[in-house]
Amino acid sequence: MNDVSRREFLRRMGMAMGGIGAAAMARPVFAEGEVPADDTVPPAPAPTVTHWFGQPLGRILLNVMTIYSEPSWKADHVGFFYWNDVVPILGAVVGEGLYHTNHTWLQVEGGYIYSSWVQPVISIFNAPAEIPEGMMWSEVTVPISLARSYPEEDSPVREPVYYSQVQRVSGLENGFYKVEEIYGNTFYLKADHVRLISPEEVAPISAEVDPAAKRIEISIGEQVLYAFEGEAVVYTARISTGMPSTPTSFGTFNVLDKRHGQRMVGGRTGGGYNLAGIPWVSYFTYSHVALHGCYWHNDYGRLHSNGCINMWPHDVKWIFRWVTPQANYWDFKTLPNEEVGQPGTTVIVRW
Repeated sequence: MNDVSRREFLRRMGMAMGGIGAAAMARPVFAEGEVPADDTVPPAPAPTVTHWFGQPLGRILLNVMTIYSEPSWKADHVGFFYWNDVVPILGAVVGEGLYHTNHTWLQVEGGYIYSSWVQPVISIFNAPAEIPEGMMWSEVTVPISLARSYPEEDSPVREPVYYSQVQRVSGLENGFYKVEEIYGNTFYLKADHVRLISPEEVAPISAEVDPAAKRIEISIGEQVLYAFEGEAVVYTARISTGMPSTPTSFGTFNVLDKRHGQRMVGGRTGGGYNLAGIPWVSYFTYSHVALHGCYWHNDYGRLHSNGCINMWPHDVKWIFRWVTPQANYWDFKTLPNEEVGQPGTTVIVRW
């Protein structure tokens, strides 16, 4: 289904992210007292493609997604997609965005759809492999797979699972991996839908840097995360923080618990959630606010969550590897341990 090799796709995505990051963070700068020559406020930077990185497929995240004849909400309606449709993406263009944080539209056959409600996905099938050491972490590499009760094609379906979810697998049986969740739940996924993650792939980043020199700053106003080493910013990322009804608390915190992937359950009737395989989780409050990946929206730059920090999976994976404590690959979770030089990285939430 995909004629782009994984290596080439990642190379393109990295190039795109470099350009997107620079454009997204650009701000006009004037010295104190300086004004533009015409005594007017300078124009804002021209919008750029920001919410798509070359993926050939998109998973629809709305119950009904309108297709427009042009990349504008004012254009004619020419068709519809529906929740969990997986559609080929022909290109990404700048158009008239509904939200000021995102002007990216996706070209599909016959028209355009707005990118905030389309998950960027690819489809890669993998050769099944035996699980060494009794377990490995894994990542879903197809847009949608089906969790089943038993390792059989006609076994009852438990739930759909989605691209970028991270699961712990403990065995290969009849072409299915057995998934084991932290609180004892188990199910089976087709092995060719899942990529095994080696310990080397998630090895710590900047492990030689003094943990005390690392900190995360989360700007609610900008909806941007900054990673610092000393006073140098070493990484930035668009984020989505808590909605007004479930805000992300301001303050200074520390990473308390890291998990490669886990199910999160919470909320109330009508606003509840039960989400499997949330990737690259770093909790930093005792009320379970975390930095984590997200596969249910693509609307970064706006408030969205129940208090957590939603991030693109590729961004939060980098952060997960960078913050301390260094994650123990062989366990479900890792706690800080200052006695061995692994305190929890400071997390500052500010306006």
